[in-house]
Amino acid sequence: MLSDLIKEHIVSPRNQGVIPSADGVGEVVGPTCGDQVVLYIQMKDGCINRASFTTHGCWAAVAMASWITEMVMGSTPAEALAVDGEALAREQAGLPEDKWPCARLVSLALHRAVRDCQRRQSG
Repeated sequence: MLSDLIKEHIVSPRNQGVIPSADGVGEVVGPTCGDQVVLYIQMKDGCINRASFTTHGCWAAVAMASWITEMVMGSTPAEALAVDGEALAREQAGLPEDKWPCARLVSLALHRAVRDCQRRQSG
């Protein structure tokens, strides 16, 4: 059963859109479903101070991207890399099993954004 939190993000998603001055960008396309998720992060003082997303995906991808972008604001890169979208979908969001891959795509996009940011900062 869907949690009240995820229902809220389905009805009123947050943090949609591009961050033009993003410090890191991660893009993923689902190999089976074709859903696309792009996640943008901006850093300040070693933490994510802004996160947003764009997607061409189903309701679950939108809701999970909205929730995860809110969740990671204030997080360190290491904390963001520990986010497991599928576990969140299964254990907290109450998504049906056929939507767990959507949540996995969102966390993978987040991880790619963090790694992109780290790469840019070290180069």
